[in-house]
Amino acid sequence: MLASGIILLTGCETTKEEEWTPQEAAAISLDADGHVTEYLSEKLEQSYYSFDELNNMLNAEVSAYNSEHGEGKVTVTSAAQENGVVNLVITYASGEDYAQFNNVEFYYGSMINAQLEGYLFDVSYKTVKDGIVHGSEVSGSEVLKNMADMVLVVSAPLEVHVPGNVTFTSANANVLSNSVVLAVGEETEDGDGTASGVRISAEERADANRVYIVFEE
Repeated sequence: MLASGIILLTGCETTKEEEWTPQEAAAISLDADGHVTEYLSEKLEQSYYSFDELNNMLNAEVSAYNSEHGEGKVTVTSAAQENGVVNLVITYASGEDYAQFNNVEFYYGSMINAQLEGYLFDVSYKTVKDGIVHGSEVSGSEVLKNMADMVLVVSAPLEVHVPGNVTFTSANANVLSNSVVLAVGEETEDGDGTASGVRISAEERADANRVYIVFEE
């Protein structure tokens, strides 16, 4: 669990302000303007790095990224060590900066633009109301009827806080509250990196871990 002092107050017109404390080692919060705040908690392996070395490496990477993409695109908001665990809070000016800096998949925007970007919504979904899953799974065609909603696409595993009410998630996610989803992905590999003896490609792994979160702002 992340340090207990990391608490975020968020709200929107359709929801009561919600107090959120990340529960997973990797979590992000998205605001309505597209800014991303990342929360990371990891046990420090002293045999590899000291906290100072890790912090210096992170700051160097941030500085190099900002030099190329623009000052303030990525900011280390806080970095602390407690009982051998490193807690980091990093802010990003946009989802694109978060994706590029971490080399991960990330999309935030309208349902229409998501389709134009190549997202097909061709997986099964859970219907969500008031933070609770209702009924049986539905198809992407049912989800696409709600074109006024926004969609966030991320790679699992990741805890995700969105600026609104979640209405659908792909089946490979768990709903924790009105605005919080745990992207878990799908188990695709055995211990040897294969599924039933068949080698899994990077594309198949990415497909299995791609999580759609649809929500009303």
